[in-house]
Amino acid sequence: KAGQGHFIHTYMGDGNPLPSYEGEPTPVDITGNIDEFTNAVWTNLNEDNKVSLFVRFIDIATGKYETRILNKNQ
Repeated sequence: KAGQGHFIHTYMGDGNPLPSYEGEPTPVDITGNIDEFTNAVWTNLNEDNKVSLFVRFIDIATGKYETRILNKNQ
């Protein structure tokens, strides 16, 4: 459905070490374009724990897609 996505992340909750994520992807509402959405997610990730982010917008009708990859160390 347009404007909806699936958020899949590596870790869940707090802990030392961080516990691995388990379960189904979290449904999310997507607003704005791919760059706005990527920036919003990246900005809201915990600074101490974020490493990288992969975002893909897919046009279901055509199969065309756009991808963004951010890496904290680049």
